Amino acid sequence: MNSKILTEINELKEQTDFIINNRNILENKDIEKYLRFLEKTRYEIFNEIKLNNDKQIEEQDKIHCINNSYKAELKQDILKIYIPEVIPKYKRINNYAYKNILLNTAEAVKDYKGLFKDKLTFVVIIVHEKQENMDIDNKYVKPIVDALVLQNIIQDDNINNMFYLALGKNDTKKPYTEVFVLDGKYILSWIEKLQKTI
Repeated sequence: MNSKILTEINELKEQTDFIINNRNILENKDIEKYLRFLEKTRYEIFNEIKLNNDKQIEEQDKIHCINNSYKAELKQDILKIYIPEVIPKYKRINNYAYKNILLNTAEAVKDYKGLFKDKLTFVVIIVHEKQENMDIDNKYVKPIVDALVLQNIIQDDNINNMFYLALGKNDTKKPYTEVFVLDGKYILSWIEKLQKTI
């Protein structure tokens, strides 16, 4: 606790003790004055705590080192990315989690800049997690796609440049995520056949 907050609390304690110890002789105007002081002090303490929390969050949000467990390799024109953690759920995403996955993935794929820049690209994201009832639609895939855009592996993440699939597998005790980035033509022909069939 910083000194400013402590000073505010001590002043509030003194005023509160005065009110309690003199409750039999206080008038309404004294109580009103105390309540105004209470509200002012509450506001100042809240603002100071918020400032401190913002500074702590800003410090936590910094990525201090690159995680060398993130890997990428190119085989048969397919870029495979290994992410040594599961991507977070939408409701649990925070700036640190987003930046951690984004920057580490971007670092892992930096040698493959421009790989799919002029092609419609298909991105397959497979989340391996020990969870029987995983809601795969709740997973936040944006940091992975943003890393691919950041390193110019795909030109942009709009519908003219990429589409993706997310799959969950309940098959491991140690959670991780696999990403496969490939030319969209491999799946487009299958989609076209599906559309004609139905």
